[in-house]
Amino acid sequence: MKNKKEDIMNKNKTFRKLINGEETEELGSAVNLIIRTKCPKKWIIEDLETGQRYRANGSTEIGKMFTLIAPD
Repeated sequence: MKNKKEDIMNKNKTFRKLINGEETEELGSAVNLIIRTKCPKKWIIEDLETGQRYRANGSTEIGKMFTLIAPD
């Protein structure tokens, strides 16, 4: 059960609802997520809010490093 202090602190925050029902805080600005690897094609990233999945394709060009995986 949340207390009043937590309610006040959360009042000004924005939350996103994930597919599994969890809520996660949205930050005020974007952050960089960096994967350093010698084998990029083994990596898949998944958006837990939308369910979209992307696989690294080996490109080193920013914005073109991942390919959308078609849904099942």
